[in-house]
Amino acid sequence: MARFLKVHEVCVQIHMDESTARQLAAEGLVEIRRPTSGVDEVVTADDAERLRVIAVLMNEMDVNLAGVEVILHMREELLSMRRQFDEVVATLVEEMKKEVGGGSGS
Repeated sequence: MARFLKVHEVCVQIHMDESTARQLAAEGLVEIRRPTSGVDEVVTADDAERLRVIAVLMNEMDVNLAGVEVILHMREELLSMRRQFDEVVATLVEEMKKEVGGGSGS
C-alpha cells in the first residue's frame, strides 16, 4: 500500500509553494490527491520525491519546466534500466549458485 504525505508538509520541507506543486500536478509531473476521508491534499512518497527533485532542478540549478520534464523522463529511464540490470545480475547469481552447487554432489 502506498504511503501518503500531506502536500503542505512536503512543500514546507522542500521550500516550494503549494501553488507551484498544484501547477506541476496540472502539468502531469506529479499526482496530488484529496482523500475522501480528509481535507488535506496528499501525494505518494514517490511523488514527494519527484517534487523534491523538481525543486532542486528549478531552484538550485535554474532548470526551466521543459528541462525538468526531460530530466525526469531520463531519470525514470535510468532507474528502470537499473532495476532491469539488477534483475539480470540476480538471475546470473542464482544460476551460478546452481552450477556450483550442482557440481559438488558427484
